[in-house]
Amino acid sequence: MTLASTTAAARKLPPQRLWGIGSYDVAGERVYFEISWDDQRRDTAWARAMLTDLGVTADSGLVIVCGMAESPWFDPFETAARELGAPYSTGEIASFEAFRTGMYARRLPITMIFGINQTVSEGLGDELAEVVAKVPAIVARPDAASLLAEAGARPFLLTRVGPAIAVECQQRCGAHINDAEWTLTERGGELFISTAGPRAHQIAEAATGLAGHVTAGPCGCGRDGQRVTIAEAGA
Repeated sequence: MTLASTTAAARKLPPQRLWGIGSYDVAGERVYFEISWDDQRRDTAWARAMLTDLGVTADSGLVIVCGMAESPWFDPFETAARELGAPYSTGEIASFEAFRTGMYARRLPITMIFGINQTVSEGLGDELAEVVAKVPAIVARPDAASLLAEAGARPFLLTRVGPAIAVECQQRCGAHINDAEWTLTERGGELFISTAGPRAHQIAEAATGLAGHVTAGPCGCGRDGQRVTIAEAGA
């Protein structure tokens, strides 16, 4: 069988409902969730809007720091970067891969590092201050915020919130969640999440295992929805 005939046969298969399956941990228990192709398309549209608001254009260069198992949260931003025409590469979240993020920042005209965590920040060591000075925009996870601030950065924040992701806008008054898809509830300082859109994964006030605070109402960026602030220990 040739490649052409294999491709032709594959095209005759019925369309697949699922894009993929993700998982996150709550109190040591693994929670699985499905992502449909329609979910992925909507997530990508939202990611594109968030990147655009943070100044990403075809003239930008991005390093997206994420683990392989984090595709459900970060693939929409990779796809959005491609749609915007912005060159990007990925850097892993492990300490032994920190050199990759540093190398890109040194050798290429990188304008944004998206998703950097504490492990990579620590792994960069003395190079972190150099990276911070060279890269105009850094979007970081809460566990890296204080370390990056010490190195001279003023990062925008992002965090995974159960099956969702929240990203801070230029107003820096809490990370926006896609409220067309998800709704957050705060009880006793703990965050619970519910499905708001027609997603494959339907949940009602499911525990996220995160401590944080939810703010609702108009933001200076023009969005009118929920924003979340995550405690560093819960990142």
